[in-house]
Amino acid sequence: MVAKKITKKPAGKTRPGKASASGKASTTAGVFVFANPKPSPDDYGNFSKADVFADSNVTASTAILPLPKSWRQPEVLDLAQVLSADEIQQIQAAKSIVFHTVGDSGGIKEPSKQFAVADALANDLLGKTYQNGLPAFFYHLGDVVYYLGQERYYYDQYYDPYRDYDAPIFAIPGNHDGMVSPSLPQKTLEGFVQNFCTQAPGHNSEAQGFARTTMTQPGVYFTLNAPFVKFIGLYSNISEGATEGVISGGVVGTAQLTFLQQQLKAAAQERASGNRRALIIAVHHPPFTGSQDHAPSPKMLTDIDNACQQAKILPDLVLSGHAHLYERYTRFMGSTQIPFIVAGTGGYFNLSGFKKTSSGALPKLPFIGTDAKGNKLRLDAINENSFGFMRISVSASTVTGQFLGVNVTTKGVPTLLDHFTLDLNGHTVS
Repeated sequence: MVAKKITKKPAGKTRPGKASASGKASTTAGVFVFANPKPSPDDYGNFSKADVFADSNVTASTAILPLPKSWRQPEVLDLAQVLSADEIQQIQAAKSIVFHTVGDSGGIKEPSKQFAVADALANDLLGKTYQNGLPAFFYHLGDVVYYLGQERYYYDQYYDPYRDYDAPIFAIPGNHDGMVSPSLPQKTLEGFVQNFCTQAPGHNSEAQGFARTTMTQPGVYFTLNAPFVKFIGLYSNISEGATEGVISGGVVGTAQLTFLQQQLKAAAQERASGNRRALIIAVHHPPFTGSQDHAPSPKMLTDIDNACQQAKILPDLVLSGHAHLYERYTRFMGSTQIPFIVAGTGGYFNLSGFKKTSSGALPKLPFIGTDAKGNKLRLDAINENSFGFMRISVSASTVTGQFLGVNVTTKGVPTLLDHFTLDLNGHTVS
C-alpha cells in the first residue's frame, strides 16, 4: 500500500478513555494515545508515487451526498472525555485555553509542505505548560485527505505528518473527505468516520506503526465542549470550485440543521445561566472568501443566520478552510463584531490567489463592503503566499488569534503574519 512502514507500534503517551456523554462508561472504552514516544525526523521520500498523487486521476462524483448517521445523539463531546481530569484542571487554573486550527492539509504531490506545517504545530507544543500557553488540541477545518478521502491515504496524509503532535486532533470533514467516485467502492466519509468517529479510541490499521489512536467524535457534525469555549462543527458536503457548500436540504435532509438549532439553543441557555464561554462555529466551506479558486456560500450562511436568530444567540467566531489562503473578515451584526476566518493553509500543495482589483492589485485593507444582507463586512487581512496555522487563545473575556506562517523550505521559527483580539464583553475586534 505504501512503501514506508513502521513494524513496531510505539507505546506513546496514554490517556484513559472517558465516560460517554450520557455519563455511562463505554463497555469498549480504550485509551487515547497521541504522539509517538520519541520525535522522529520526516521521511516521506519513500512514499510511493501512486500514494503521493493519490486520486488525482480519478473522476469524482459531483452530486451532493446524504450524511452518515451519527453513532450517538446528541452529537456532543466534552474535552474532559479525552484529556485527563488533571489536564482540565490545569486549563481552568490557567484561566484560558489555547488551541491550534487550520484546514486543507492533505499532503499530496508535495508532502513536504504538509510536513513542514505539521512539524511547526508539533514544535509549538514543546516547552510549554497550560499555564504558559500550551495548546490543548488541534481543531482541523477539513480536507484531511485528498482527493477522495480514502482510508488508505490516512497513513501518508494524517498519521505520519502528525506522529509527533502530542495532543488530541478533532476535525470536521471537508469536501474532499466526503467525495466518492463511481470507480471506487468506498462510501462517502467512510475513511473520516473510521478515524475520527469511533465509539472508543483504538488503533486503526492504517496508522501502521504510529501510536495515535482514533478520535471519538459522535458524528461528522458535532459539538465540542471545553473550558472557556464551545465549538459547533458542521459538515458542508462535497461542493468544489464555484459551487456552494450546503448543510441542509435535498438529500442532505434536515438532521444537521436541527442539530445546529438545538446546540445554539443550548448555548443560549448556558449563557443565560451565567456560563459565558466563547461560541465558535466551524464549517469547511467559507461563508465569505475572495479566493480565485473557491466560492463563498451565502445560502449556507443564511441557514446559520436563521438558526442563530431562532436561538437568539450569535457566534463569537466563525472558522473555515476550503480556500487555500488566509483571510480575516469582521462582520458587523448591529453593535456586534464577529471575526470570520478562512485558514486553508495546512499544506495542500498549492495556495490560492485572492481576486485582484481592476488594476491587478490586492484590495487596500481594511476594505469595507457589505454582505448579501446589507451588514457591514470589513476585510482586515489577506495572505495568499504562506502556508501556516492559527494559534487561538480564549479566556472569559477575550479571544486572541494569531496566524503563523511556516517557511516550507527552511522550516524555521513560524512568522507572525496576522493577529487580532476580540473583546467578548463589548464584542469589538481590534
